[in-house]
Amino acid sequence: MVLPESVRKNPWLCANCKGVKHLCGMAPCPLIEEAKRSLQVATLPTKTLFGSSPPSTFVGEAGYPCVYAGPLLPNGRSDTELFEKPSQWLELDFSKLISMRVSLIRSVKRMFVRRADETRVGVAMQEAAMSVKPVDLELLLSKPPSGAPSFSFYTPPLGPSAKVERVLYVENPKVPKAVERVVSDRQLKAVEGLVTLWESGFDEVYLTRLLSSALLGVKRSLVPTRWSITAIDDTLSKAGIKKLKEFKTLDRFLVGKFEALGNRFAVILSPFRWRYEMLESWLPFVGVLDDGSNTIPSDSEDGWGRSSYASGLGGAYYAARLAVVEALLGMKRQAEVIVFMEITKGWLAPLGVWRVREGVRRCFQNVKTFSSLKEAFEEAISNMETHKKSWYRSSRFLRERLSTKTLEQFFTGYT
Repeated sequence: MVLPESVRKNPWLCANCKGVKHLCGMAPCPLIEEAKRSLQVATLPTKTLFGSSPPSTFVGEAGYPCVYAGPLLPNGRSDTELFEKPSQWLELDFSKLISMRVSLIRSVKRMFVRRADETRVGVAMQEAAMSVKPVDLELLLSKPPSGAPSFSFYTPPLGPSAKVERVLYVENPKVPKAVERVVSDRQLKAVEGLVTLWESGFDEVYLTRLLSSALLGVKRSLVPTRWSITAIDDTLSKAGIKKLKEFKTLDRFLVGKFEALGNRFAVILSPFRWRYEMLESWLPFVGVLDDGSNTIPSDSEDGWGRSSYASGLGGAYYAARLAVVEALLGMKRQAEVIVFMEITKGWLAPLGVWRVREGVRRCFQNVKTFSSLKEAFEEAISNMETHKKSWYRSSRFLRERLSTKTLEQFFTGYT
C-alpha cells in the first residue's frame, strides 16, 4: 500500500488518528480501505434474511441524531455465540476472525435516536440486545445485502449492510431478571444501572448492547456503537477506581506480557498510589527507523482522574484501563500502572479496541515480580522492537520515577 506523504514523514499520525480524525489529509482512511479491498464478501441472492443473532446490534453515527440501526445476524441458523465473545477471539488467526465477523449482516433501518422503540426494527434490536442467548430473526430486506465490510479501530469488523423493510419473526429473548429490573426502571440513571449490572457479573460487551440500544437511563436514546464502547469502558473503570483507591498499594513491582494478532502488550504495576499511563507504538510505519529519538503517542492520568478525553490514544486507553482496574480489584490492591502496546509488522487490519482490552487482561495470567522499576521496565520491553529510549522519553511516569526519588523512597531506601 502506498502511504500518504504525511504518514511517511510522521509515522505516529496513524496511532493518533485511528482512522477517525483524518490527520493524513485523506478520507476515508487508506488503511481501512486497503483492508476492505483485500476481502471478498459474497452477496446474498435473496431479500429474506433468516438467522441467529449472536445476539449483536449495530448503531451507526452518520447523520446523528437520525441514524441507521438494527440487529446483526448471519444468513442462516447456526451456533453464533462465538461471534460476540471477544474473550475467545485471541485464539483465532486473522483470517478466521475476520471471516466470522464479516458474515454478520448489518440489517438496519433509519430511526431517530429518541424513538427507537417506536419502530418494529428498533424493538427487535432491543429484544436481541437484552438476550443472553442467540435470538432467531427473520427480516424482509428492501434489497439483498451488498457493499464492502466495515473495519474500524474501535468496533469489531462487520459484514455488508441491508435496509430492513419489515420484521417477519423474532424469537422470544432470554433476559435475566436482574436486567429486566434495571431496564424497566425509568428513574434509574444509566451510570447507576451499568455499575449495578457490572457488579452482578455482566460483562462490558453485554452492557454496550444495552446502552447502545436505548435500554438504560432516564432520557433514553440510541448511542452509536463506537461511542458506547468507550463510554462503557470509561464508566466501569471509573467505578472500579473509586473502590481500588481504598486498598493498600502493592509491595513489589509486577510485570505481565502477552502477544496476539499483531499486537504486543506489557503492563508494569508499581507499588505506589493509583496512576495510569498508556503508550502505543506502531512498527508497520516506524520499524528500524526508530533510533530512540521518537516520541510515542501516550495518555495518562493522576490519582484525581482525567478532565478531558484521552485524545492521544482514544478508545484503546479506556479499554486497557478497564482491564487493569479489573485485575487490581481482583488483587484488592492499588498501583501505579504503565501499559505498553506495540503494533507489530504482523498487523493486517483494524479489529477494534476489544483486542486491547483482552490483550491486557491476558497479561495478568503470567506475572513476574521485580524489586525495582528499572528491572521491571527492562523486562516489560524485552521482546519489543521499539527503541528503549523512545519508550523512556515518551513515558511521563518513567521519567519521573527513574530520574528522581520521592521523599518516601529517600527515607526508606526504596529504589
